[in-house]
Amino acid sequence: MTFKDIQNEVIRDYRIKLDPHSSCWGRCHAHVRERRICKWHPKNSIQSTFDLFHEIGHIETTKGWMRRCEAEYYATQWAIDKAHEYGLQIPEKTIKEYQDYIDMELARGKRRHGTGYPENLTLKI
Repeated sequence: MTFKDIQNEVIRDYRIKLDPHSSCWGRCHAHVRERRICKWHPKNSIQSTFDLFHEIGHIETTKGWMRRCEAEYYATQWAIDKAHEYGLQIPEKTIKEYQDYIDMELARGKRRHGTGYPENLTLKI
């Protein structure tokens, strides 16, 4: 299976609508309620596949009470788990970038005097 084959299968299985030319804000993102992903462009690569999995992870895991760091953590963990189901190896650099983003959002929440954050938001690879 190619990366594009995997992408198409997951898009179909999770009933995702794609809007690559959306007029929404600039970067790739998910609209959870609409099951829509904007600004994602398919490429036959692990990075493109993982980015898609991450956005679908938002659709599959985000709950209204979640803080940003939690939503990012659970979406990324979902993407890692889905990649493993397909036998895909995610580059360490990619995992580090996503973990750094989660850590940044957690620090931002605490800096803004947020309380009750989970103790551990470390990705399991």
